[in-house]
Amino acid sequence: MLYPSLENLTNENVNRYRLVIATAKCARYVTQKANEARDIAEQRKEIDRFSKDTKTEMSADAANDKAVSVAIQKISSGEFKIV
Repeated sequence: MLYPSLENLTNENVNRYRLVIATAKCARYVTQKANEARDIAEQRKEIDRFSKDTKTEMSADAANDKAVSVAIQKISSGEFKIV
């Protein structure tokens, strides 16, 4: 079950259909950005493999969260808006 609930995310301007479409687009965007960050981190790791100070780009929580859960959180926090 996702938090926040469906009733909290919908209102007179946003129905379930618009919410599903927006969540799917946002999840796709989140996945794309995570893949880009992973690719950049792998390139840096390859370049700096003999360096002692290697930093990871993504936190463990962000890497383990599902894209739909992240998308719902971003929509509910107002970071992404449904137009």
